Amino acid sequence: MSKKFKICYLALSKVNWTNDRLEAARASAVEFLRTLPDVEIVGGDKMVTLEDEAVALLDEMEKIQPDLIITHFMTFTLGVVPPLFAQRLNIPVVLWSMPEPDPAGGRLQSNSFCAANMNSHHLWRLHIPYFHVHAEPGTAEAAGKLTASIRVAQAMKQLNRMRIGLIGGRVPGFYTSSFSELMLRRKLGPEVKIITQHELFTIAENLTADEVKDATNTILADAQCHPTDGPRDGQLEKSARLFGAVKKLKDKFLVDTFAMRCWPEVILNDLYGIAVCSTIGHLTNHGLTTACEGDIYGAVMMQVGKTISGDMPFFCDMIVAEGEYAVAWHCGAAPCKLCKPGFTPALRCSATVEGGGVKGVTNEFPLKPGRVTVARLGETRDGDGYRMLIAAGDGLDTDLFVRGNPLKIKFDAGCEALSKEIIGNGWEHHYALMYGDQTEALADFCRNMDIEAVILK
Repeated sequence: MSKKFKICYLALSKVNWTNDRLEAARASAVEFLRTLPDVEIVGGDKMVTLEDEAVALLDEMEKIQPDLIITHFMTFTLGVVPPLFAQRLNIPVVLWSMPEPDPAGGRLQSNSFCAANMNSHHLWRLHIPYFHVHAEPGTAEAAGKLTASIRVAQAMKQLNRMRIGLIGGRVPGFYTSSFSELMLRRKLGPEVKIITQHELFTIAENLTADEVKDATNTILADAQCHPTDGPRDGQLEKSARLFGAVKKLKDKFLVDTFAMRCWPEVILNDLYGIAVCSTIGHLTNHGLTTACEGDIYGAVMMQVGKTISGDMPFFCDMIVAEGEYAVAWHCGAAPCKLCKPGFTPALRCSATVEGGGVKGVTNEFPLKPGRVTVARLGETRDGDGYRMLIAAGDGLDTDLFVRGNPLKIKFDAGCEALSKEIIGNGWEHHYALMYGDQTEALADFCRNMDIEAVILK
């Protein structure tokens, strides 16, 4: 995100329970939170123990306008504070509780978890988004859970401000790329800007020589042309021109994400004349998340996955879902930052367009192995809300056994369960792949955004 994410930190305690151990925990928590990247911590200089202290601090926070509240329950606390802050500031809340220390002579030491329990009820009834972190300050567990909650809150904020450029609409017959424009804006937040392919092609054709050179240098820094099957007859230049044109469309329409109708028009010689796959990958690789085939919900899912995982997303099909592993794949539009270590990405002519070996440009390589999560955002069956499919697994070491961008995945739930779910419940055939096991973070995101989560385990 372009500016720092502001976090209001509240260390909450009962006035007669405060002690040196809790003060040390507060100081440790503030020190840790200040180490997080692109985060600004406000508040937390002392314990909040009384309601008048809380109201005075809230007046300050209304001027600062933080993005998230972290309520750290040092002990059982006043139940009025978290909902008061959340409602007045209109932002999500992290309920941070700590493991209960051994009772000293039978005396309860903090009752932190109970405080989180009470406040979760308050926030749940008030429809205020919240997260729960249960961990000791300064531990790796606390760092991981707090970071995950912050990223989800960032994704929620980003979603509410997202502007997506839809270039050309969806591709023919892909009802899986259809979307409900006003429901998307009302329920989740993103605004869609409609951009014609005519405008894209016109801008591309009118780029200056220097603009084309800069775009070409960017593309060739991502991947080199294949020695025998690389783009020919000006196809690389056309790809560079599209890359530069989309960047100009970003500034003209003030958008931050794209979904592109990538066929058939862009392929036709009388309209443009190349495969646009690699261009989409270069855009994503350089910060402009772009989904293929005009899939708006796919673009939203990619951007959410990028923010939550902190890594590039991969827009993919599932071409194998049987046996020991599935295969996530697309035609050569993956960002090259996801390339398998030791493999060199290559710009090639498409393996499928016009019979293969005729038109560039695709960027081909297998994806890197590692823990992955595959997710899909889509509408409910009757089109009155949203649902999300979430499936985690292990991305295996994969060769380029099929042209494009493949990754073999051993899903935790197994291929049979995956196949039954996506076919039996009619999921769209495009997915966003993100690295790391993001199941819990995506489940939190869905719960707070009123999205039905379908989790395969």
